[in-house]
Amino acid sequence: MNAMKVLAILLCAASGIGCTQSRQPLRQRIPNAEPAKYRQVRDGKDWKNPYLVVRRDGVEIIGVTSAEPAVPVDLVEGELERLPRSAWPYGLVVAVQDVGIMGAGDQPRVLANREKLLAVLKRAGIAVELWPSA
Repeated sequence: MNAMKVLAILLCAASGIGCTQSRQPLRQRIPNAEPAKYRQVRDGKDWKNPYLVVRRDGVEIIGVTSAEPAVPVDLVEGELERLPRSAWPYGLVVAVQDVGIMGAGDQPRVLANREKLLAVLKRAGIAVELWPSA
């Protein structure tokens, strides 16, 4: 370990300020998706990896974000990056579902958000399991 890194660690420890280490990208921390581990899942309540619900105003990450407000699509990758390795028992895969109840005129925005989300996930190397809307 070089002297600068040691000094930074000591300063953080001495000051009592929480120091965070930069996390590795998901593709480096989490193994590839293992379909054999989730192929039998038929109900969303049994899904153990991140579960994303696409809404007109963004994306809800079930169990991570509250339903209000949704996370903007552009910030979803960052939210997923913050999840611990234990949140990915099936490997690097998420379930994606459109919101089940939509207001008049919401469908075009939900569809646009889904397409944008799928592009973000693909770029991040995250596999997607599409689930039907409720």
